[in-house]
Amino acid sequence: MGVMLETKPTWTDRVTVGRDWARIERLANTAEAFPEERARANGAHLEADVITGFGSSTPSSRQVLLHAYAGWDGPDRRPPVLLVHGATADAACWIRPYGHKGVGLAERFAADGRRVFAVTFAHKHGCNLLQAEQLNQALRRVRAMAGAGLVDVLAHSKGAVAARALASGFREPWMTPYNNDIRRLILVGAPNGGIDYSFRHPLANLALIPEKACLNAPMSWRKARLFGFWVDTGARSIMTDAGNYFPGQAQMLARWDHRFPLTPYEPDWHATYHGGTGLFGQSDGIDVAIAQSGHFMARLAEHPLHPDVELAMLAGNRANRLGYLNETSGPSDGTVFVESATATADLLCGGATLRACDVLPLNHGELIYHEAAHAWFAKVLA
Repeated sequence: MGVMLETKPTWTDRVTVGRDWARIERLANTAEAFPEERARANGAHLEADVITGFGSSTPSSRQVLLHAYAGWDGPDRRPPVLLVHGATADAACWIRPYGHKGVGLAERFAADGRRVFAVTFAHKHGCNLLQAEQLNQALRRVRAMAGAGLVDVLAHSKGAVAARALASGFREPWMTPYNNDIRRLILVGAPNGGIDYSFRHPLANLALIPEKACLNAPMSWRKARLFGFWVDTGARSIMTDAGNYFPGQAQMLARWDHRFPLTPYEPDWHATYHGGTGLFGQSDGIDVAIAQSGHFMARLAEHPLHPDVELAMLAGNRANRLGYLNETSGPSDGTVFVESATATADLLCGGATLRACDVLPLNHGELIYHEAAHAWFAKVLA
């Protein structure tokens, strides 16, 4: 396959050098149909390299950063690696992952001679199809920069949904067709079968009041009772008809109560999941939220991966993340059920090859920085 650099509808309009990255390019999408997404104030970027790269802490959602790690222009002839972060994160998670002081994955791959790239999405909870379009354009730029025909993509958590959508050709008609340029797709802690965390755990809503930069996440309540008074929290909810600040989160919703019963120990557990008014919150229920997302996960399931893609999947089964309300209703990594992260049927029914599907005793964050995970990545990318 020849190397191609396509400049429309996206082109590089800003180039900077960062503290952690040898080169940072800002790619701007000018497609008329690409919408401008709304973000909450506490969704502003905080990482210095990211702010410098975008030229703003609150960039347009039409923009995406492409980061190149030291050695990106080296002699290695293996496919370069593109790293895709999850919700609320940015490319710094491959350098200093979630406060972990060990070696980040970017440095680990580079030490092995790999050419390493990463993206940072402007919107931390943006539409997964729009972010798939941005990944498509980033891949074309990586191929041109590295002189490569194919790229290996490693995507974590929410980022895996965008990467999967791209590699399966799931897109809106105006979007750029998939160019068949992914060799291996590694999905890590991915909600392949969807997630119902926001509605399963009403306690999470209480932690989101008031809003904080470290808690930029959607509520499942439209209203919350504070000091005896009802407060409208609809615009801060996952419901897309009330602010629509978390479209990508709504898209990942799927019911798991048929597999793992709800726990009747959290306040308003029934009203939150099924819809209704409880003592502390008012919810439309998960079914309404799924419908508002356009039944995204069900539609995604109808699009298997391209048959030329080699798939590898890594899940964790340790629900022990410090400072988080861990998912303990069933085996999980603290955020995503193991059964969701290892669901392969919908991805492989089009002929894609499964290279590996493994579960390690790690939590959702450890999946991208623990030594055991790094060893697994080296094996599946060999």
